Amino acid sequence: MFPVAEMRFAVISLVVIAVGTIVCGLIMLPRIRRTRSSQPIRDNGPQSHLSKAGTPTFGGLFFLIPITLFAIISPVIKRDLLPMTFMAVFMLLFGLVGFADDYIKVNVSRKGLSVRQKTIWLGLFSIVATVFYLWISPYDPFILSPTGKVIPIIGVWKIVYAFVLVPFLFYMSNSVNITDGVDGLLSSLMSIAGVGLFAVSGLLAPVLPYVLSTMTLSLVISGGCLGFLLFNRHPARIFMGDTGSQALGIAFVLLTVVMGVPYLAVITGFVFFFEGFSVVIQVIYFKSTGGKRIFRMSPIHHHFELGGWHEKKIVLVFSLVGVVSSLAGFLLMSYPLFRR
Repeated sequence: MFPVAEMRFAVISLVVIAVGTIVCGLIMLPRIRRTRSSQPIRDNGPQSHLSKAGTPTFGGLFFLIPITLFAIISPVIKRDLLPMTFMAVFMLLFGLVGFADDYIKVNVSRKGLSVRQKTIWLGLFSIVATVFYLWISPYDPFILSPTGKVIPIIGVWKIVYAFVLVPFLFYMSNSVNITDGVDGLLSSLMSIAGVGLFAVSGLLAPVLPYVLSTMTLSLVISGGCLGFLLFNRHPARIFMGDTGSQALGIAFVLLTVVMGVPYLAVITGFVFFFEGFSVVIQVIYFKSTGGKRIFRMSPIHHHFELGGWHEKKIVLVFSLVGVVSSLAGFLLMSYPLFRR
């Protein structure tokens, strides 16, 4: 039985953030254009992307600003939303790293932050998020098995889980980040994934001590992405930039972790996971074979793009895969109910 009051509040929050994102976009887009804050186009990227030269970036601010304000104000209205505020703090931290990268690309060097710099900062914040979740948060960490069994994470298992969780947060947040390579792709996929996690949150309401927070943040993310699609659908008037994609990445994976279902980051977020995995496969194969490639280009959406797929087709097909993945995640967590 879905918690009706929480569901209603989450849906209202989606609308509020979507409207807030659109308003921020309408106000900020002309100002960003005037600053000529365009994102450099990869020299070795698809040739069709050269036409995007001059398209401004920093679009992630459109939804990051209203989400941050909402997360600050919400606990005053409903104290149960404090866990959402904690997650939003990490959205902001990862978004700041992305903002620094975007700013350097636009104003200093087209390369942005070095791989080492990004790895250090994102790795550090992944460690902080892990420590907060396992040892500082007022809620006891747990994992919920697909059979419905709650497995508490206590004692030495917190240390073991930490060694798994840090690279997991780092990998998945970056996988979401690199998905943002085609107009409207990440916005569409994250809108779908947010709804999927919202449905799972409602399903798990009996065992989640902070269900209002997880349901609300799931739809807040969807609302922000839906509002941003108004500006980012093909042909994009502005790019999300790492400012937005890094923030969305950590928000998505943290939601699955605090819900006790981190494996849903791979199932519900299958497209995100495979985007990152395609890069790993490509790099390993390239180095081990002396320059041969499995894909025409990685991440995987560029493989299809170089194969002749239009950006709209990529977004449509990948979104359909996202819908199937979200449904698979929901059905997996519904198993205990069906068994009864």
